[in-house]
Amino acid sequence: MKDFEWWRRSVNGEKLPLHESPAECGYYKMRDRRGLNADLAPAKRPFIAVAIWRGEDGELQAERAGTPINVEYIWPHCARYPISYEDYAYWHKHEKWPEKAA
Repeated sequence: MKDFEWWRRSVNGEKLPLHESPAECGYYKMRDRRGLNADLAPAKRPFIAVAIWRGEDGELQAERAGTPINVEYIWPHCARYPISYEDYAYWHKHEKWPEKAA
């Protein structure tokens, strides 16, 4: 569970140094840069759910909106936006955020 410590502390509001290279497992949101959203101004792109975890081989793995993705592609873009697991699960069920996470 040590892998999720940075995320846990961030979700609880603690301001921690941001690592340039991917190192932190957890649940995050990031601006959607896929498809039609790629043409929108960054601030107008909707947030989507992201997860980072350590696989059985010990390597970091990631998914963005349910699709596997190279963790280097999403980090550090998502690191500034840690979310609770409950918000992550809500997004996957409804493809929108609960009001408090929007």
